[in-house]
This record gives sequence, structure tokens and C-alpha cells, in this order.
Amino acid sequence: MRSAFTYLLLIIASLLPLSCGKEKNLVLDLNFSVNVARPAKIFPDMKHIVKSKQTVYEMHGRPDFIRFWWSRDGRPHRFLEVDGVLRNSDSIYALKHSWVYLDKDREFVFDSDDAYREIPLTDKVRTICNYGDPEDIKQVSVPDGPVEEIWHYYSIGLIFKFSDEKLISRQSHTPMGNFIKR
Repeated sequence: MRSAFTYLLLIIASLLPLSCGKEKNLVLDLNFSVNVARPAKIFPDMKHIVKSKQTVYEMHGRPDFIRFWWSRDGRPHRFLEVDGVLRNSDSIYALKHSWVYLDKDREFVFDSDDAYREIPLTDKVRTICNYGDPEDIKQVSVPDGPVEEIWHYYSIGLIFKFSDEKLISRQSHTPMGNFIKR
């Protein structure tokens, strides 16, 4: 039986023919991620594309994912952190975003209509693109070291451990059914 929360996710997803700027060809699957969206088959809309995106598109083609920067630091967010913005589909248009190219291991961040920068793809962003948002995140303090994050994907039986944006371990376990990503 599906929960009311799952139905809310499905309703919001159906109401979001998402766009960034004037691009309206993105597919946001909230059951997969609130941090990335897949470009639709007819992406980008060349009639409305800005100079910086046109340059990247001409050099690299269609991106694999569009990543949303919910905060300045670019850290991935959970559904409950951003559901207020998702309810107002106009607000999401103003979000800073980047194009992700998995095979090139690169991400292009658009700072303005005329400027972009190329950054290496982090292990966390790659993991979200491949598996969606984690179902649970735990932060673990390590004496005399950086905070580590443990991402659980209970429904597919995977656990990822990160330190400073880098993947340091991956474990498999028996999948435990469907979990709601909150």
C-alpha cells in the first residue's frame, strides 16, 4: 500500500514540467532524486538557449543529467529540505544548475548567461546520478579527520561511505524492499 507521502511525490512530479531559465525539456523524477534531473529527448531548446550553454552543448553534446544547486556549497539535499521550493514550480527555475557528463567525468556549472566553469565530477554526484538520492544519510565524526558520510540505499542493498566528497568504500547487502527518500 502506498503512503500519502508517496502520492504527494507523484502529484508534485506530474506537475513539474521542469525548466531552467527558458529550457523546458527536463524530466524530474522525485522518486529518484531532487538533486538531478534527466534531460528530455529534445533537450536543449536551441531557440532559448543562452550563450554559455550553447558553447558547452556544441563542445560536448547533450548532458546526461542536470544537477540542481540547492545551496552555495552544492551539497546534495533531501526531499524534506526542498519540498517547499518544489511545491512552487516557479522557484525551481531560478536555481543555479549544472550539466553533468558521466562519461567525461565532468560537470559544467553555469554562473551566468555568458560564463560557465568546468569542474571534476565528484563521487557523490556520480553516485546520485547512478542510484538516485540515498534513502538515509549518517554523518560520522572521525577523530583527527574529516566527517565521513554513510549513504544507505536499503531498497537496492548498497552502502557508500564518503570522506571529503570521495568514495572510500562500497558495501552490498540484501535489499530490504522499498523505502521513501525523505
